[in-house]
Amino acid sequence: MALTQWIYTSTLVHGGLDVIAPILETARRVNALRSVTGMLLHANGYILQVLEGEETEVQKTFQSIEMDTRHRSVFLLSRQTIAERQFGAWTMGLRDLSHADVQDAGAAGHLFDANPAEIASRVQPGAALAMLLFFAHGMEMTG
Repeated sequence: MALTQWIYTSTLVHGGLDVIAPILETARRVNALRSVTGMLLHANGYILQVLEGEETEVQKTFQSIEMDTRHRSVFLLSRQTIAERQFGAWTMGLRDLSHADVQDAGAAGHLFDANPAEIASRVQPGAALAMLLFFAHGMEMTG
């Protein structure tokens, strides 16, 4: 069975970690049932998330996210076939980024301040994945 990896960005309609907590709880429960893994980065109301798993299951998960009224401006940055999971330790990991974290991310930090209409042209290919991998290192293997 081929694995796929989808990376997207979105903006929370309102709130921050208080809104993410119930999203994360649902994601972990549903992802465990679907064998979907991934990680979510949050900064200033912006989301960067990676989903990994079987194509059909990742697609179902992404469609649910697109219909979730707590998000707006959902934009798929990349979609690729992968040989193995890079975020397999979590049904959904979470990292809330500080302003300094975003600044340290360099060009990839634009994911957290770009106008959704400009995101495709402002973010270099691979930058989102590199950022997710960078912030995944050192995280506890829970979730």
